[in-house]
Amino acid sequence: MLHTIENEDLICVIESNGAEIRSLKNKANGQEYIWQINPSIWGSSSPVLFPAIGKIKENKIRFQGKDYSMPKHGIIRNNEQLIFTQLTKNKCAFTLENSVETEQKYPYKFSFIVSYFLMDNRLIMKYDIINKDSGPIHFACGGHTAYACPLNEKTKLSDYVVEFPNQLNLQASTLGASGLLSDNKRPINCEDKTLQLSDNLFDDDALIFEDIPCNWVRLRKKEEQNGIIVKFTGYPHLALWSKPGADYLCIEPWLGLPDKETESIDINDKSTLKAIEPNQTFSIEIETVIEK
Repeated sequence: MLHTIENEDLICVIESNGAEIRSLKNKANGQEYIWQINPSIWGSSSPVLFPAIGKIKENKIRFQGKDYSMPKHGIIRNNEQLIFTQLTKNKCAFTLENSVETEQKYPYKFSFIVSYFLMDNRLIMKYDIINKDSGPIHFACGGHTAYACPLNEKTKLSDYVVEFPNQLNLQASTLGASGLLSDNKRPINCEDKTLQLSDNLFDDDALIFEDIPCNWVRLRKKEEQNGIIVKFTGYPHLALWSKPGADYLCIEPWLGLPDKETESIDINDKSTLKAIEPNQTFSIEIETVIEK
C-alpha cells in the first residue's frame, strides 16, 4: 500500500512493504527526484537497511552458538509486517517489533522505527532502534535511496557529478566475487571536489568509501550549481551505486559494512556493528535537500 506525506513544497510517497520511498516530487513543477522502478533493471527504489548491510557471510549470523538466517540488507526490505502510522500531514512512521518471525533471523527483542518528515525543501528519514532485550544488541543500518538522473538524447550519465564538501583522496573498497567485502581498494578520481559519473563507473559494483571524512554530498548536473544534497551526520561510511548505464544513482550512508571474506559469522565479533545497551534508543537521520 502506498502512503503520502506532503507540505507546501514537496510530496512524498512511501510503500508500506519495506517502507521504501517511491516518489519525491516538487509540487510547483512536478519534477521527480526518486528513480521510478523498472523491474528489468532493479526492483527497488529505496531499501531500508537493518540490521545488516550488503551480503552476510554464509547468509547467516551466529549468536550464543546458534545460527540464524540473515538475508542481504537485513529484515526490513520486502517486509510486509511493518505497522504504518500517519503522524501528521507531513510525517509518517513505520514500525517493526520483534516477533517469532523476526527472532528466526535476528535473535533480539527490539523496536525499529523508520519515520519520514517533510520540512520546507527537505525530506528527513529517521531511524530509531530501541533495545528491549536483557543484553546489548548489535546491528548495522543505512540508506539505499536511488535518486533519479534523467537521461535523454542530450543528457548522459557522464553529465552528472557527485560533489563533496572538500577535496578528497578517494579510495574505494571493493566487493569480491563472493559478494563480500575484500581487502582490495582502488583509487577513484576526484577533481575539484567532484566525482564524475559514467556508464562504466560501477562495472565492478558499488563504490564503498570507508570512514569518509564528510557528512554530505551533492548530486547535480556538472554545468549546474544546485541539485540534491544528501546529509548523513553520524554515518562513517558512504556507498555509491548504480546498475551500469541506468538512470539513477544510489547514495547510501552506512553505519556498518558488508561482511568481509575473512569475517566471523558470530555477531559479537563483527567489528563494524553498532551496539546499544538494554532500554537504550539509538537514533540517526538521513536528510535529502532539494535545492531551489
